[in-house]
Amino acid sequence: MRRNTLIALTLITIPVCAAAILVPMPGGTKIASVATGPVFPGLKDKIANAAKLTVTGSGGTVTLARKGAAPKPGELPLDGWTLTDKGGYPVDGTTLRPILSALVDLKTVEPKTERPKLYDRLDLGNPGDKGSEAKAVTLGDAGGADLAKLIVGRRRYGLTGNDDGIYMRKPDVAQTWLAAPAFDLPSDTLSWIDRKLVDVDADQIKLVTLAATTAGAKPLTFSRDKAADKLGVQDLPKDFKLKSDNPGSDVAAAFRYLDLTDVEPAAKLTAAPVATAHVETFGGLVLDVMLVDQDGATWVKFAAKGSGDAQKPADEITQRTSGWAYKIPDARVKTLETRLTDLQAPPAPAKGS
Repeated sequence: MRRNTLIALTLITIPVCAAAILVPMPGGTKIASVATGPVFPGLKDKIANAAKLTVTGSGGTVTLARKGAAPKPGELPLDGWTLTDKGGYPVDGTTLRPILSALVDLKTVEPKTERPKLYDRLDLGNPGDKGSEAKAVTLGDAGGADLAKLIVGRRRYGLTGNDDGIYMRKPDVAQTWLAAPAFDLPSDTLSWIDRKLVDVDADQIKLVTLAATTAGAKPLTFSRDKAADKLGVQDLPKDFKLKSDNPGSDVAAAFRYLDLTDVEPAAKLTAAPVATAHVETFGGLVLDVMLVDQDGATWVKFAAKGSGDAQKPADEITQRTSGWAYKIPDARVKTLETRLTDLQAPPAPAKGS
């Protein structure tokens, strides 16, 4: 922490401690303990009923909802959460777990300022204001009752050993606090989900066919007999010169570590596919990708099947992507739309030029 920031936070703390802890009493000044302890007493007994979580920051509000039976009392409800803002796309439980756990365990450690004009120094201003770093989090049950409401500010590093704390306050309460344990609230919608789509080892791809759906368009196929071979172009025209001796490498790499940049229910896509990609691996995985242009953006849909050892990864892809359409990085879209002319070497300069 920078020296000026540390001094500012110290100045916020000193008047609070002086005003809230030193209480005049007959016969002298008595040290009175400010109430510290659980931020949400009894939440552990209710946490299994959590069914809605909203997080509001300067960038907007993210809403998560949970369906299904509640777990046993006291257990964290980690299954069945979806993103309301993305048509019910599944939430990544590894992101949600530390948040729910921290809300249950959250305890006040030290009182801070009660003066609203000092809130911004702790990132505890109004969460919806432009440029505000504060975030409001509300946890509710299926009946609409609030289980926990909190405004979360900046993190305090190294509060106790390796543990961090956070600055926080409850809505409509002037008192701010340093509390622990610290937890992170994702700042954008997609940070709540697992962005992984497919991950196919490029070295194990034996065939890729890229095709436009326009009438008369000729498919572009890359293939090889062994994994050690280069992925070459099939049926090259006579005298056609490639600009690379391994033209299929970039195409195969397009299916490695492929992550989404946006997601919508596939039912929202009404346009017909403009292109397709068909992939086969030596291990038996078959992957088909459809590219759809709608409202000025390209979306992709997936279908997978497999045999032998490839059955499990194929089922995982199907479970993850069935019923959904995705945006992927523009560079990947461009690769999946590769045509033969994109692979052609430029003409040699004329003699004497």
